[in-house]
Amino acid sequence: MIIPAAERLVRPGAALLLFMAPGSLMAQAPSQNDSVLARLTAEALAANPSLAATRATARAAVSRVRPAGALPDPMLSAGVMNLALPRFAFRETDFTEVDVELTQEFPWPGTLGAKTQAARAEAQGRGADVAARRREVVVRTAELYYRLRYVATARATLARQRRLLATAVEIATTRYATASAPQSDPLQARVALARLDAEETDLAEQQAMVGAELKALRNVRRSESLTIELIRPETVPLIVPEGRPDVVLAPESLSAHPRLAARRAAVEAAERAVRVEQLGGRPDFNITARYGARPLGADFFSAFVGIRVPLWAGRKQSRLADAARADADAARAALAEETAQLDAELQTVLAGVLSRETRLRLLTSQVVPSARATVEAVLRSYRVGQAPFLNVLAAEDSLYRAELEAAMVAAEHLTHLVMLEQLVLREEAQ
Repeated sequence: MIIPAAERLVRPGAALLLFMAPGSLMAQAPSQNDSVLARLTAEALAANPSLAATRATARAAVSRVRPAGALPDPMLSAGVMNLALPRFAFRETDFTEVDVELTQEFPWPGTLGAKTQAARAEAQGRGADVAARRREVVVRTAELYYRLRYVATARATLARQRRLLATAVEIATTRYATASAPQSDPLQARVALARLDAEETDLAEQQAMVGAELKALRNVRRSESLTIELIRPETVPLIVPEGRPDVVLAPESLSAHPRLAARRAAVEAAERAVRVEQLGGRPDFNITARYGARPLGADFFSAFVGIRVPLWAGRKQSRLADAARADADAARAALAEETAQLDAELQTVLAGVLSRETRLRLLTSQVVPSARATVEAVLRSYRVGQAPFLNVLAAEDSLYRAELEAAMVAAEHLTHLVMLEQLVLREEAQ
Protein backbone atom coordinates (compact mmCIF):
# COMPACT_ATOMS: atom_id res chain seq x y z
CA MET A 1 0.00 0.00 0.00
CA ILE A 2 1.29 3.46 -0.92
CA ILE A 3 0.33 6.22 1.49
CA PRO A 4 0.98 9.79 0.26
CA ALA A 5 2.57 11.87 2.98
CA ALA A 6 1.93 15.50 3.74
CA GLU A 7 3.90 17.65 1.37
CA ARG A 8 7.09 19.05 2.82
CA LEU A 9 8.83 22.18 1.61
CA VAL A 10 12.37 21.65 0.40
CA ARG A 11 14.58 24.58 -0.32
CA PRO A 12 15.45 24.53 -4.04
CA GLY A 13 19.05 23.54 -4.51
CA ALA A 14 19.42 22.11 -1.01
CA ALA A 15 19.08 18.49 -2.05
CA LEU A 16 21.85 18.53 -4.65
CA LEU A 17 25.08 20.44 -4.45
CA LEU A 18 27.39 20.50 -7.46
CA PHE A 19 30.81 22.04 -7.17
CA MET A 20 31.87 22.54 -10.75
CA ALA A 21 35.30 23.57 -11.89
CA PRO A 22 37.23 22.78 -15.06
CA GLY A 23 37.87 19.07 -15.04
CA SER A 24 35.90 18.29 -11.88
CA LEU A 25 32.31 17.64 -10.97
CA MET A 26 31.20 16.43 -7.55
CA ALA A 27 27.59 15.67 -6.81
CA GLN A 28 25.62 15.05 -3.67
CA ALA A 29 22.56 12.99 -4.50
CA PRO A 30 19.06 14.07 -3.42
CA SER A 31 18.67 10.69 -1.75
CA GLN A 32 20.71 12.00 1.15
CA ASN A 33 17.91 14.44 1.96
CA ASP A 34 15.11 11.91 1.48
CA SER A 35 14.87 9.54 4.43
CA VAL A 36 12.46 7.17 2.65
CA LEU A 37 14.70 6.80 -0.39
CA ALA A 38 17.76 6.42 1.84
CA ARG A 39 16.03 3.61 3.76
CA LEU A 40 14.86 1.84 0.61
CA THR A 41 18.34 2.10 -0.90
CA ALA A 42 19.96 0.68 2.23
CA GLU A 43 17.51 -2.23 2.23
CA ALA A 44 18.17 -2.93 -1.45
CA LEU A 45 21.93 -2.86 -0.95
CA ALA A 46 21.64 -5.23 2.00
CA ALA A 47 19.20 -7.77 0.53
CA ASN A 48 19.20 -7.51 -3.27
CA PRO A 49 19.63 -11.08 -4.60
CA SER A 50 21.77 -10.22 -7.62
CA LEU A 51 24.04 -8.01 -5.51
CA ALA A 52 24.37 -10.82 -2.96
CA ALA A 53 25.32 -13.20 -5.79
CA THR A 54 27.94 -10.74 -7.06
CA ARG A 55 29.38 -10.40 -3.56
CA ALA A 56 29.59 -14.20 -3.24
CA THR A 57 31.41 -14.39 -6.57
CA ALA A 58 33.87 -11.77 -5.36
CA ARG A 59 34.51 -13.69 -2.14
CA ALA A 60 35.11 -16.84 -4.15
CA ALA A 61 37.64 -15.03 -6.34
CA VAL A 62 39.48 -13.70 -3.27
CA SER A 63 39.58 -17.20 -1.81
CA ARG A 64 41.29 -18.48 -4.97
CA VAL A 65 44.25 -16.09 -4.74
CA ARG A 66 46.35 -18.01 -2.19
CA PRO A 67 45.70 -21.47 -3.68
CA ALA A 68 46.81 -20.18 -7.08
CA GLY A 69 50.35 -19.61 -5.77
CA ALA A 70 50.64 -22.76 -3.70
CA LEU A 71 52.99 -25.58 -4.55
CA PRO A 72 51.49 -28.79 -5.90
CA ASP A 73 50.68 -31.31 -3.21
CA PRO A 74 53.56 -33.72 -2.45
CA MET A 75 53.07 -37.33 -3.35
CA LEU A 76 53.64 -39.88 -0.59
CA SER A 77 53.65 -43.52 -1.56
CA ALA A 78 54.35 -46.75 0.38
CA GLY A 79 54.60 -50.28 -0.86
CA VAL A 80 56.23 -53.67 -0.70
CA MET A 81 58.08 -55.38 -3.55
CA ASN A 82 59.65 -58.72 -4.48
CA LEU A 83 57.54 -61.00 -2.26
CA ALA A 84 58.40 -64.67 -2.77
CA LEU A 85 55.72 -66.71 -4.55
CA PRO A 86 53.54 -68.69 -4.37
CA ARG A 87 52.78 -67.72 -0.75
CA PHE A 88 53.89 -64.06 -0.96
CA ALA A 89 56.50 -64.81 1.64
CA PHE A 90 58.03 -61.74 3.26
CA ARG A 91 61.27 -63.14 4.72
CA GLU A 92 62.49 -65.71 2.16
CA THR A 93 64.59 -63.57 -0.18
CA ASP A 94 67.07 -60.70 0.09
CA PHE A 95 65.21 -58.80 -2.64
CA THR A 96 62.04 -58.28 -0.59
CA GLU A 97 61.78 -54.71 0.64
CA VAL A 98 59.35 -52.14 2.01
CA ASP A 99 59.54 -48.68 0.42
CA VAL A 100 58.33 -45.24 1.52
CA GLU A 101 58.68 -42.53 -1.13
CA LEU A 102 58.01 -38.77 -1.03
CA THR A 103 57.93 -36.65 -4.21
CA GLN A 104 57.55 -32.87 -4.46
CA GLU A 105 57.05 -30.99 -7.73
CA PHE A 106 58.53 -27.50 -8.17
CA PRO A 107 57.27 -25.42 -11.14
CA TRP A 108 59.63 -23.24 -13.10
CA PRO A 109 60.59 -20.11 -11.09
CA GLY A 110 58.02 -17.34 -11.52
CA THR A 111 55.14 -19.64 -12.46
CA LEU A 112 53.46 -19.56 -9.06
CA GLY A 113 53.90 -15.80 -8.80
CA ALA A 114 52.32 -15.30 -12.22
CA LYS A 115 49.37 -17.49 -11.23
CA THR A 116 48.94 -15.52 -8.00
CA GLN A 117 48.98 -12.21 -9.87
CA ALA A 118 46.44 -13.50 -12.37
CA ALA A 119 44.13 -14.69 -9.58
CA ARG A 120 44.56 -11.40 -7.70
CA ALA A 121 43.62 -9.44 -10.83
CA GLU A 122 40.57 -11.64 -11.25
CA ALA A 123 39.59 -10.97 -7.63
CA GLN A 124 40.00 -7.23 -8.16
CA GLY A 125 37.72 -7.46 -11.18
CA ARG A 126 35.07 -9.30 -9.19
CA GLY A 127 35.32 -6.69 -6.45
CA ALA A 128 34.81 -3.95 -9.03
CA ASP A 129 31.77 -5.84 -10.31
CA VAL A 130 30.30 -5.63 -6.82
CA ALA A 131 30.82 -1.85 -6.76
CA ALA A 132 29.32 -1.48 -10.24
CA ARG A 133 26.30 -3.60 -9.34
CA ARG A 134 25.88 -1.59 -6.14
CA ARG A 135 25.60 1.60 -8.20
CA GLU A 136 23.09 -0.04 -10.51
CA VAL A 137 20.96 -1.02 -7.52
CA VAL A 138 21.11 2.54 -6.16
CA VAL A 139 19.98 3.97 -9.51
CA ARG A 140 17.25 1.35 -9.98
CA THR A 141 15.91 2.00 -6.48
CA ALA A 142 15.77 5.72 -7.22
CA GLU A 143 14.01 5.10 -10.55
CA LEU A 144 11.30 3.00 -8.93
CA TYR A 145 10.94 5.31 -5.93
CA TYR A 146 10.52 8.45 -7.99
CA ARG A 147 8.16 6.60 -10.30
CA LEU A 148 6.07 5.74 -7.25
CA ARG A 149 6.15 9.36 -6.15
CA TYR A 150 5.00 10.42 -9.62
CA VAL A 151 2.11 7.93 -9.59
CA ALA A 152 1.05 9.08 -6.13
CA THR A 153 1.25 12.71 -7.30
CA ALA A 154 -0.68 11.90 -10.48
CA ARG A 155 -3.47 10.26 -8.47
CA ALA A 156 -3.65 13.29 -6.18
CA THR A 157 -3.71 15.57 -9.24
CA LEU A 158 -6.45 13.43 -10.76
CA ALA A 159 -8.48 13.76 -7.57
CA ARG A 160 -8.18 17.56 -7.78
CA GLN A 161 -9.16 17.43 -11.43
CA ARG A 162 -12.20 15.33 -10.54
CA ARG A 163 -13.27 17.93 -7.98
CA LEU A 164 -12.75 20.66 -10.55
CA LEU A 165 -14.86 18.79 -13.09
CA ALA A 166 -17.49 18.14 -10.46
CA THR A 167 -17.74 21.90 -9.99
CA ALA A 168 -18.08 22.31 -13.75
CA VAL A 169 -20.78 19.62 -13.82
CA GLU A 170 -22.65 21.42 -11.06
CA ILE A 171 -22.45 24.74 -12.93
CA ALA A 172 -23.50 23.13 -16.23
CA THR A 173 -26.39 21.29 -14.57
CA THR A 174 -27.59 24.50 -12.93
CA ARG A 175 -27.43 26.41 -16.17
CA TYR A 176 -29.17 23.57 -18.02
CA ALA A 177 -31.92 23.57 -15.39
CA THR A 178 -32.47 27.27 -16.03
CA ALA A 179 -32.48 26.68 -19.81
CA SER A 180 -29.39 28.86 -20.21
CA ALA A 181 -27.20 25.97 -21.38
CA PRO A 182 -27.82 22.95 -23.62
CA GLN A 183 -28.12 19.42 -22.25
CA SER A 184 -24.84 18.51 -23.93
CA ASP A 185 -22.86 20.54 -21.37
CA PRO A 186 -23.47 18.33 -18.29
CA LEU A 187 -23.24 15.22 -20.49
CA GLN A 188 -19.81 16.26 -21.79
CA ALA A 189 -18.68 16.90 -18.22
CA ARG A 190 -19.78 13.41 -17.18
CA VAL A 191 -17.85 11.93 -20.13
CA ALA A 192 -14.75 13.77 -18.93
CA LEU A 193 -15.29 12.36 -15.43
CA ALA A 194 -15.57 8.84 -16.84
CA ARG A 195 -12.27 9.30 -18.66
CA LEU A 196 -10.66 10.30 -15.37
CA ASP A 197 -11.98 7.12 -13.81
CA ALA A 198 -10.30 5.13 -16.59
CA GLU A 199 -7.02 6.97 -15.99
CA GLU A 200 -7.31 6.29 -12.27
CA THR A 201 -7.50 2.56 -13.04
CA ASP A 202 -4.35 2.79 -15.14
CA LEU A 203 -2.49 4.70 -12.42
CA ALA A 204 -3.52 2.12 -9.83
CA GLU A 205 -2.10 -0.61 -12.05
CA GLN A 206 1.16 1.31 -12.46
CA GLN A 207 1.40 1.78 -8.71
CA ALA A 208 0.96 -1.94 -8.09
CA MET A 209 3.56 -2.86 -10.73
CA VAL A 210 6.19 -0.39 -9.53
CA GLY A 211 5.57 -1.36 -5.91
CA ALA A 212 6.07 -5.03 -6.77
CA GLU A 213 9.33 -4.27 -8.58
CA LEU A 214 10.58 -2.22 -5.65
CA LYS A 215 9.81 -5.10 -3.27
CA ALA A 216 11.59 -7.58 -5.54
CA LEU A 217 14.61 -5.30 -5.73
CA ARG A 218 14.78 -5.33 -1.92
CA ASN A 219 13.91 -9.04 -1.67
CA VAL A 220 10.80 -8.22 0.36
CA ARG A 221 8.02 -10.82 0.18
CA ARG A 222 5.66 -9.58 2.83
CA SER A 223 3.03 -6.90 2.36
CA GLU A 224 4.15 -3.43 3.35
CA SER A 225 2.97 0.16 3.52
CA LEU A 226 5.17 2.96 2.21
CA THR A 227 4.64 6.58 3.07
CA ILE A 228 5.32 8.31 -0.24
CA GLU A 229 5.69 12.06 -0.37
CA LEU A 230 3.99 13.85 -3.25
CA ILE A 231 6.19 15.66 -5.71
CA ARG A 232 6.09 19.43 -5.65
CA PRO A 233 7.73 20.41 -8.95
CA GLU A 234 8.35 23.99 -7.84
CA THR A 235 10.56 22.79 -4.96
CA VAL A 236 12.66 20.28 -6.90
CA PRO A 237 16.36 21.26 -6.69
CA LEU A 238 17.84 22.80 -9.83
CA ILE A 239 21.60 22.65 -10.25
CA VAL A 240 22.03 24.77 -13.36
CA PRO A 241 21.64 28.55 -12.98
CA GLU A 242 18.92 29.91 -15.22
CA GLY A 243 20.33 31.01 -18.54
CA ARG A 244 23.70 29.38 -17.86
CA PRO A 245 23.68 25.93 -19.48
CA ASP A 246 27.45 26.20 -19.96
CA VAL A 247 27.99 25.82 -16.20
CA VAL A 248 27.52 22.05 -16.32
CA LEU A 249 30.93 20.62 -17.06
CA ALA A 250 31.83 16.99 -17.45
CA PRO A 251 34.83 15.67 -15.58
CA GLU A 252 37.92 14.99 -17.65
CA SER A 253 37.96 11.34 -16.69
CA LEU A 254 35.69 8.64 -15.32
CA SER A 255 38.65 6.44 -14.45
CA ALA A 256 37.43 5.89 -10.89
CA HIS A 257 34.23 4.19 -12.05
CA PRO A 258 34.15 0.50 -11.02
CA ARG A 259 33.04 -0.62 -14.48
CA LEU A 260 36.36 0.63 -15.84
CA ALA A 261 38.19 -0.86 -12.87
CA ALA A 262 36.64 -4.24 -13.70
CA ARG A 263 37.73 -3.95 -17.33
CA ARG A 264 41.26 -2.97 -16.35
CA ALA A 265 41.41 -5.93 -13.99
CA ALA A 266 40.30 -8.19 -16.85
CA VAL A 267 43.13 -6.82 -19.00
CA GLU A 268 45.67 -7.44 -16.24
CA ALA A 269 44.35 -10.96 -15.59
CA ALA A 270 44.61 -11.81 -19.30
CA GLU A 271 48.15 -10.43 -19.49
CA ARG A 272 49.14 -12.46 -16.44
CA ALA A 273 47.56 -15.52 -18.05
CA VAL A 274 49.88 -15.02 -21.03
CA ARG A 275 52.84 -15.18 -18.67
CA VAL A 276 51.47 -18.28 -16.96
CA GLU A 277 51.11 -20.09 -20.29
CA GLN A 278 54.57 -19.02 -21.39
CA LEU A 279 56.12 -20.37 -18.18
CA GLY A 280 54.09 -23.53 -18.68
CA GLY A 281 56.40 -24.27 -21.61
CA ARG A 282 59.42 -24.34 -19.29
CA PRO A 283 60.46 -27.56 -17.52
CA ASP A 284 59.20 -28.37 -14.04
CA PHE A 285 61.30 -30.20 -11.48
CA ASN A 286 60.64 -33.12 -9.17
CA ILE A 287 62.60 -34.04 -6.05
CA THR A 288 62.03 -37.54 -4.72
CA ALA A 289 63.29 -39.12 -1.49
CA ARG A 290 62.91 -42.86 -0.87
CA TYR A 291 63.50 -45.01 2.19
CA GLY A 292 63.62 -48.78 1.82
CA ALA A 293 63.75 -51.54 4.43
CA ARG A 294 64.77 -55.18 3.68
CA PRO A 295 63.85 -57.78 6.31
CA LEU A 296 66.95 -59.92 5.54
CA GLY A 297 69.32 -57.10 4.64
CA ALA A 298 70.31 -53.52 5.37
CA ASP A 299 68.01 -50.48 5.05
CA PHE A 300 68.78 -47.92 2.36
CA PHE A 301 67.94 -44.34 1.32
CA SER A 302 67.61 -42.98 -2.23
CA ALA A 303 67.15 -39.47 -3.67
CA PHE A 304 66.18 -38.44 -7.21
CA VAL A 305 65.85 -35.22 -9.17
CA GLY A 306 63.49 -35.29 -12.15
CA ILE A 307 62.62 -32.80 -14.86
CA ARG A 308 59.55 -32.50 -17.03
CA VAL A 309 60.67 -32.17 -20.62
CA PRO A 310 58.20 -29.94 -22.56
CA LEU A 311 58.61 -31.69 -25.90
CA TRP A 312 55.14 -30.69 -27.08
CA ALA A 313 55.20 -27.06 -25.89
CA GLY A 314 54.78 -25.86 -29.47
CA ARG A 315 51.47 -27.69 -29.72
CA LYS A 316 50.21 -26.95 -26.22
CA GLN A 317 51.68 -24.13 -24.14
CA SER A 318 52.59 -21.94 -27.13
CA ARG A 319 49.07 -22.22 -28.49
CA LEU A 320 47.62 -21.50 -25.06
CA ALA A 321 49.85 -18.42 -24.79
CA ASP A 322 48.56 -17.22 -28.17
CA ALA A 323 45.00 -17.74 -26.96
CA ALA A 324 45.76 -15.76 -23.79
CA ARG A 325 47.18 -12.92 -25.91
CA ALA A 326 43.97 -12.87 -27.93
CA ASP A 327 42.00 -12.73 -24.67
CA ALA A 328 44.15 -9.78 -23.58
CA ASP A 329 43.48 -8.00 -26.87
CA ALA A 330 39.75 -8.58 -26.41
CA ALA A 331 39.93 -7.27 -22.83
CA ARG A 332 41.71 -4.10 -23.99
CA ALA A 333 39.08 -3.56 -26.68
CA ALA A 334 36.34 -4.07 -24.07
CA LEU A 335 38.04 -1.49 -21.84
CA ALA A 336 38.07 1.04 -24.69
CA GLU A 337 34.42 0.34 -25.46
CA GLU A 338 33.43 0.67 -21.79
CA THR A 339 35.29 3.97 -21.54
CA ALA A 340 33.47 5.35 -24.57
CA GLN A 341 30.13 4.04 -23.31
CA LEU A 342 30.59 5.61 -19.88
CA ASP A 343 31.50 8.92 -21.45
CA ALA A 344 28.40 8.74 -23.64
CA GLU A 345 26.25 7.90 -20.59
CA LEU A 346 27.64 10.89 -18.74
CA GLN A 347 26.96 13.23 -21.65
CA THR A 348 23.45 11.80 -22.00
CA VAL A 349 22.69 12.23 -18.29
CA LEU A 350 24.05 15.78 -18.29
CA ALA A 351 21.92 16.60 -21.33
CA GLY A 352 18.91 15.07 -19.61
CA VAL A 353 19.52 17.12 -16.46
CA LEU A 354 19.81 20.34 -18.47
CA SER A 355 16.75 19.56 -20.61
CA ARG A 356 14.53 18.64 -17.68
CA GLU A 357 15.59 21.65 -15.66
CA THR A 358 14.67 23.90 -18.56
CA ARG A 359 11.31 22.18 -19.01
CA LEU A 360 10.66 22.24 -15.27
CA ARG A 361 11.30 25.98 -15.09
CA LEU A 362 8.93 26.61 -18.00
CA LEU A 363 6.22 24.35 -16.60
CA THR A 364 6.31 25.67 -13.02
CA SER A 365 6.80 29.36 -13.83
CA GLN A 366 4.74 29.75 -17.00
CA VAL A 367 2.69 26.80 -18.25
CA VAL A 368 0.97 25.67 -15.04
CA PRO A 369 0.23 29.20 -13.69
CA SER A 370 -1.12 30.28 -17.10
CA ALA A 371 -3.27 27.13 -17.37
CA ARG A 372 -4.63 27.71 -13.86
CA ALA A 373 -5.47 31.33 -14.65
CA THR A 374 -7.11 30.24 -17.91
CA VAL A 375 -9.39 27.81 -16.05
CA GLU A 376 -10.48 30.49 -13.63
CA ALA A 377 -11.15 32.96 -16.45
CA VAL A 378 -13.09 30.46 -18.58
CA LEU A 379 -15.21 29.36 -15.62
CA ARG A 380 -16.14 32.97 -14.88
CA SER A 381 -17.03 33.52 -18.52
CA TYR A 382 -19.10 30.32 -18.68
CA ARG A 383 -21.07 31.27 -15.56
CA VAL A 384 -22.33 34.36 -17.36
CA GLY A 385 -22.80 32.62 -20.70
CA GLN A 386 -19.82 34.23 -22.47
CA ALA A 387 -17.90 31.02 -23.24
CA PRO A 388 -18.95 27.58 -24.53
CA PHE A 389 -18.65 24.64 -22.19
CA LEU A 390 -16.12 22.96 -24.48
CA ASN A 391 -13.72 25.77 -23.63
CA VAL A 392 -14.15 24.97 -19.94
CA LEU A 393 -13.36 21.30 -20.52
CA ALA A 394 -10.39 22.13 -22.74
CA ALA A 395 -8.96 24.57 -20.19
CA GLU A 396 -9.37 22.17 -17.28
CA ASP A 397 -7.84 19.31 -19.25
CA SER A 398 -4.91 21.55 -20.26
CA LEU A 399 -4.26 22.38 -16.61
CA TYR A 400 -4.49 18.72 -15.63
CA ARG A 401 -2.06 17.62 -18.34
CA ALA A 402 0.38 20.42 -17.47
CA GLU A 403 0.41 19.41 -13.81
CA LEU A 404 0.96 15.76 -14.75
CA GLU A 405 3.79 16.73 -17.09
CA ALA A 406 5.43 18.86 -14.40
CA ALA A 407 5.29 15.97 -11.93
CA MET A 408 6.68 13.55 -14.52
CA VAL A 409 9.54 15.88 -15.48
CA ALA A 410 10.33 16.46 -11.81
CA ALA A 411 10.45 12.70 -11.11
CA GLU A 412 12.69 12.11 -14.13
CA HIS A 413 14.93 15.00 -13.09
CA LEU A 414 15.36 13.63 -9.57
CA THR A 415 16.23 10.24 -11.04
CA HIS A 416 18.80 11.82 -13.37
CA LEU A 417 20.42 13.55 -10.41
CA VAL A 418 20.95 10.17 -8.74
CA MET A 419 22.28 8.74 -12.02
CA LEU A 420 24.70 11.65 -12.31
CA GLU A 421 25.87 11.21 -8.75
CA GLN A 422 26.51 7.50 -9.27
CA LEU A 423 28.42 8.15 -12.49
CA VAL A 424 30.89 10.65 -11.05
CA LEU A 425 31.07 9.36 -7.47
CA ARG A 426 34.55 8.30 -6.45
CA GLU A 427 34.54 4.74 -5.15
CA GLU A 428 36.35 5.56 -1.92
CA ALA A 429 33.42 7.87 -0.99
CA GLN A 430 30.91 4.97 -0.96
